[in-house]
Amino acid sequence: MLQRIKKLLEHNLITLAVIATIIIAILSLTAIPKINFGLELKSSDKILHVLAYFTLSTVWFLALQKKMSNLYSRLFLIFTLIIYGIILEVLQGGITNYRTGDFYDVIANTIGVLLAVLLINKFISWFKAF
Repeated sequence: MLQRIKKLLEHNLITLAVIATIIIAILSLTAIPKINFGLELKSSDKILHVLAYFTLSTVWFLALQKKMSNLYSRLFLIFTLIIYGIILEVLQGGITNYRTGDFYDVIANTIGVLLAVLLINKFISWFKAF
């Protein structure tokens, strides 16, 4: 069963990465009602940003793992994902009247990308193992 899931994922990772990118853009640029996840932390929004960009980065790294053989290609992907987060924050402040761009959201997005970078080699090893 796990082998079937792995094969399905391997053949559709680029599609999943594009879908994740689009979903994050939609969630970032549309009015979304506040959802209480039971987290009474003022920074729960930032935690969601970290998780979203961690997931986005992980999916892109998995999708492009065969093309990520050198440091420059990895740095390019990291840079692209961070710039993507910055662009969405700027767009929130510029084209919407119900969302605001937030520097701390950019920091949270960047932390999510960097966490994924730190853990991606372990995740790829685990993914290849099953």
